[in-house]
Amino acid sequence: MLSIKSFIVDKFLSVWWAVVILLLALPFAVWAVSFFNPSPEATACRLFSGHEVCAMSIRRSAARYWEYRTVVSIDGVKQPLELYNCRDRTRTLASDSTRVPFLTGKTGDWICQLTTPKRSSQLTERVNIGIR
Repeated sequence: MLSIKSFIVDKFLSVWWAVVILLLALPFAVWAVSFFNPSPEATACRLFSGHEVCAMSIRRSAARYWEYRTVVSIDGVKQPLELYNCRDRTRTLASDSTRVPFLTGKTGDWICQLTTPKRSSQLTERVNIGIR
């Protein structure tokens, strides 16, 4: 009887430790999968004039919400940091601080479209409210 009891206790403890190890390893496994397989939204790419342009990182300015610091890669070659001003439709090169106006339908417009929040359908509809 004692051997059966010890056998059950040993099996319970081994299963208990297996569950504990699994629960401790699960967060690491989730992190590893998300780290080594980035989400498709992480790099947005688009074709412009036969060149693949990808937005590697986009950071919004805290003081000026219409300005974005962006690193772009063209055909896999990483470009230096540029400051996109979506209000004035210009981009400023970080290397020499020259301001270049956006060309219509090119990278500047695309970066600004990526960063503008999607409006809900309720905001875009025009509603007439009658006061009685």
